[in-house]
Amino acid sequence: MRRHAAQGIANPMAAAEIANRASLIAWELMGNAHQHSYSGAPDQTLTLMLERSRYLLSITVTDAGPTPGCKRLSFPEQKSHGGGLGRVASLSFYWDWDGCAGLPVTVKARIELP
Repeated sequence: MRRHAAQGIANPMAAAEIANRASLIAWELMGNAHQHSYSGAPDQTLTLMLERSRYLLSITVTDAGPTPGCKRLSFPEQKSHGGGLGRVASLSFYWDWDGCAGLPVTVKARIELP
């Protein structure tokens, strides 16, 4: 993650900062997917994608949907304690999510590139 996030950034300090932020965001998004979805089950997975455009780096995580039998369907929500999506919000330019109740959810965070 760090190597791909920093790729093509000429300034070593800026490259290190982007790499650190991308890595932290990826860990937070993967941790949330494991904690709050079926992706946390031993036989399940999640998808992590890194996309780059000229000015933005996007980190995307898609989970395995809700745990079977779960009565409460939750959606990504930024809480005030600062961890999880609060941390993603502080490290990124913008974040959002896409999905429907009972299906996999995709959360994407974007970082501005120098």
